[in-house]
Amino acid sequence: MSFDVSRLRRSDWMVGGGAVALFIFLFIFKWFGASASSTLPTGGSFSVSSSVNGWHSLTNTRWLLLLTIIVALAVVAMVAAQRKIDSPVQPAVIVAGLGLLSAIFVLYRIIDHPHGGFSTGVGSFNYGAKIGLYLGFVACLAILYGGYLAMQEEGTSLSDVREQAGRAVGSFTDSSASGGGEGSSGAATSPGASTSAPGASSSPSPPSAPASEPPLPPPGGEGL
Repeated sequence: MSFDVSRLRRSDWMVGGGAVALFIFLFIFKWFGASASSTLPTGGSFSVSSSVNGWHSLTNTRWLLLLTIIVALAVVAMVAAQRKIDSPVQPAVIVAGLGLLSAIFVLYRIIDHPHGGFSTGVGSFNYGAKIGLYLGFVACLAILYGGYLAMQEEGTSLSDVREQAGRAVGSFTDSSASGGGEGSSGAATSPGASTSAPGASSSPSPPSAPASEPPLPPPGGEGL
């Protein structure tokens, strides 16, 4: 298997760069934090702050972001290695879909996240989002845009996406139905077999033939 980065298209560079950036923003940059500062009676001041990255602050969304990163990098690696997968949905469509879902979930956290603060004469306290949250959203948009460019380069339209999604759902439904049909047919056959045995044993057996009587001796004694 030969790995050549010269085979990568502009869309692949966009997807790969967005995935690497999202990984860095998710694990290294701070997404949420709090800070407090106060003035001392002696005239000095002190401040304290605490923050967490995206991986530790997101409970369920982090798994979607991690899946998006893995799939995006895997698709880019397959293009560089000229490898293809047998799937009813094209890889570019999968990447674009995951990028869209990730962007929606991160945007929701941008719109609705704990934030606030207060200040008094001696100090202040603030908590809210950090720069990592917004950079993560930009990285998700980069993956989404790269997947959309790959779809255009491959000539995939929105109608093709609906058709591919329908085939994927249909193949999943057919496999589930075939698995259930085998179990039901087996269950239907066994009761029939079990009921036939008692019927056969309960049927009356044909009457046995009567035993033949022994032959009579010839009447030889009368002539003597």
